[in-house]
Amino acid sequence: MAHWKYHPNIPAEIDIPNKSIHEIFFDSVDECSDLPFLYFEGNTITYQEAGEKVQKLANALKNLGLKKGDRIALFMPNCPQYVIGYMSILSIGGIVTAISPLYTAKEIKHQLKDSGSKAILTLDMFLDKVREVREETNLEHVIASSIADELSSLKGILYRLVIGRKNPKIQDDELSYSQLLKDSSDTRISVKVNPKEDLAALQYTGGTTGVPKGAMLTHHNLVSQMVILHYWEEWIGGPIPGVQRANMGALPFSHIFGLTTAMLWPIYAGGSILLIPDPRKLEDVLKGIEKYNIQFFNAVPLLFQKLADHPKVGNYNLSSLRQCISGGCSLHPKVLEKFEEKTGATLVEGYGLSEASPVTHINPADRELRKINIGMPIPNTEAKIVDLESGEDLKEFSVKGDKTPAGELLIRGPQVMKGYWNRPEATNKVLTEDGWLRTGDVACMDKDGYFAIIDRLKDVIFTSGYQVWPLEVEEVLCNHPDISMAAVIPVTDDQGNELVKAVIVPENEESKPSKEELRAFCKKNLAPYKVPRFFEYREELPLSAVGKVLRRPLREEACMKVKQT
Repeated sequence: MAHWKYHPNIPAEIDIPNKSIHEIFFDSVDECSDLPFLYFEGNTITYQEAGEKVQKLANALKNLGLKKGDRIALFMPNCPQYVIGYMSILSIGGIVTAISPLYTAKEIKHQLKDSGSKAILTLDMFLDKVREVREETNLEHVIASSIADELSSLKGILYRLVIGRKNPKIQDDELSYSQLLKDSSDTRISVKVNPKEDLAALQYTGGTTGVPKGAMLTHHNLVSQMVILHYWEEWIGGPIPGVQRANMGALPFSHIFGLTTAMLWPIYAGGSILLIPDPRKLEDVLKGIEKYNIQFFNAVPLLFQKLADHPKVGNYNLSSLRQCISGGCSLHPKVLEKFEEKTGATLVEGYGLSEASPVTHINPADRELRKINIGMPIPNTEAKIVDLESGEDLKEFSVKGDKTPAGELLIRGPQVMKGYWNRPEATNKVLTEDGWLRTGDVACMDKDGYFAIIDRLKDVIFTSGYQVWPLEVEEVLCNHPDISMAAVIPVTDDQGNELVKAVIVPENEESKPSKEELRAFCKKNLAPYKVPRFFEYREELPLSAVGKVLRRPLREEACMKVKQT
C-alpha cells in the first residue's frame, strides 16, 4: 500500500464497525428520523416512516415462518418497496437475492432455483412472469405490491385508475404488500448476525460458462464499502456542514454498483435518495437533479453520455452536483469531458466486480490525477499484478520505469466475497487460499500506484453497465432450428461503448432466418440488454483443433474495421 497516496484526511486503513447492514440502517433511522430518506414520484418518505414500514414488513415475514438464513428474492425496479423490502429481509436474518426487472421468465427461474429462494417480493406488473415459473421453484410465498402503494394519496388513486387496472390482480395464493403492512406490528426486529460470516446477499454474476452464479456477500463485505466510500468523500472536501447528502438513485439497485453506491452508501451517510425506476427517462433525471439539489450521482458511462447529449440539458440547473462516479464499463474520455462541460460536476472512473461488492479502485477527484483509467485501490484494499503464466507477483517495473508488465489483476480486502453459492470448484478458481480474488482482467500499474485495465481474460461484454456472457447468448441462438453455429462478440460505437454482435452460420441458405426474426427470438429468451444489436451471416466460423469456436479472430477483425472507419 506504500505506492498509494491518499488524501491527507483518508487513512490507508479504516476501522470497519462490526455491525450488520440493518443495524446501520436503524442507526440512521434513529439519528435522522425527521429527515427525508426516499423521494419517489413527488412523494417524500422520512427515515422514521421508512423505519416503521421496515419493522412492519419484517414482522410480516417472520409471521410467515421466514427466518435467518432463508433466501428471499426482490424483483422490482428502484422504488420505496425495494429499499423497505431489502432492509426487512436483512432484519430477520434473511439473505437477499436481487433479480433484474429486465429478466425473462427463464432467467428468473434459474436464479430462484439456484438460490433456493423461499419467497419473492415483487410488483403486480411482474406477477405474470413469477406465476409462469413458480411451480418449478421452491417459492412458498409471493408478496406483491402496486407502485401506487408508495405514492401520495391522489397520485395513488390516479395510478390505479389509469395504469394499475391493466396489471394482474393479486390471487388467493399470493400476498398483498400493503395488507401485510396494515396487519403487522411495528415492533423493531433486528436479528443478531455475525457480520463477517453471515450472508446479506447472493449477488448473481455471470461466469465463463455463461451460467450466472451467486456471489456470497456478507454484511461485513457490504458495510466495508459503505464506510470506505464515505471516507472517499474527503477528496471533494468532505460533507457540507449542515447540509444533508442528496443522492441520485438511477442505477438499478438489483445491480451491485447501484446497491452499494446509490442505496447503501447514502444510508450510512444519513442521506436522501431520489428513486428513478426508469433511468431511460432522461428528463426525469435532469429534473430530479435540479429539484432535489442532488450532490452525488453514480452511473454507467452510457447514462452520462445520454445526459450530456440531451438537447435540454442546458435548461436545468445542475450546479448542485459535486461528484459522479462512473463504473460498469470503461469511461470514454470524450464522454467525461462533455459531461463535465455540460454540468460542471466532477466525473471520475472507478472499477469493481460483483465478487468484490463491487468497488476496488476509484480515481481521486483531483485535476491532475483523475484521468488515469481506473485509479488507485480504495483504503483497506490490496491489489497486485501477477504474471499470466507463472502467477508470480510483478513487483518490478519495466525498463522504462513507468509501468509494470501486463498481468492479471488480483484483489484482497474486506469487500471480497466468501465464494460462489454451492459452487466450490468455481470458487477455488477465483479465490486463492490466502484470500486473493482473481479478477480475470489484464492490467498494469504505474510507479505511483495507479492501475489501468488493458484487456480481459474473460469474454464478458460490458454493455450499458451490464454484463453479457457470449455463451449464454450463443446457446439461445443455437436453439433456433435454422441456426447451425453462433459466436457473440463485442463491437464498439464511436463513443467507445460496447454493443453485442452475433456472427451466425445458418443451417442452409434457403431457410436462413431474417435478422428481425432472430431479434424477436432472442427477446423471448433474453433480457433486452443481452439481445444482439447486430447480426452477421457467414458460411463458417474460425474453429480450434477440437472444434471450439474461436471468438478472438472475430473480435480482432471487428476492431480492425473500427480503426479503418
